[in-house]
Amino acid sequence: MALYALQMNTSTTIHHMKLTTIVYPEKEAYYNKVLLSETNAKTTTTLGTVFLKKGTRIPNKGFSRHPFNEVSIIIEGCIEMLHEDNTVAGYLRKGIAVYINALEPQAGNVLEDTKLIYVLNASE
Repeated sequence: MALYALQMNTSTTIHHMKLTTIVYPEKEAYYNKVLLSETNAKTTTTLGTVFLKKGTRIPNKGFSRHPFNEVSIIIEGCIEMLHEDNTVAGYLRKGIAVYINALEPQAGNVLEDTKLIYVLNASE
């Protein structure tokens, strides 16, 4: 079997696989960068990256609830996750993966500049 190196600027399709280069938003740009999004068997899967600046809160106020399941992997940095009463739920640090159910309230304080990779799954 031959192995090939693949140079990509964005995304490339090989048979039924889609490949993409992992890139992060610029520090001055919008914090979220969708790298690819595909729908199959009534489920949409989205892959993206996020850059969060130290000292920010996500969301700015209150809590967000998303209509999809989420898996995020912290590549660098630290986020202090909050319960709805604003007590600390825990810390997401480099090397940690977190699963968040659809519609689960979430918020956090960004303690260090943070990069993460996320996967979202939403069923129709």
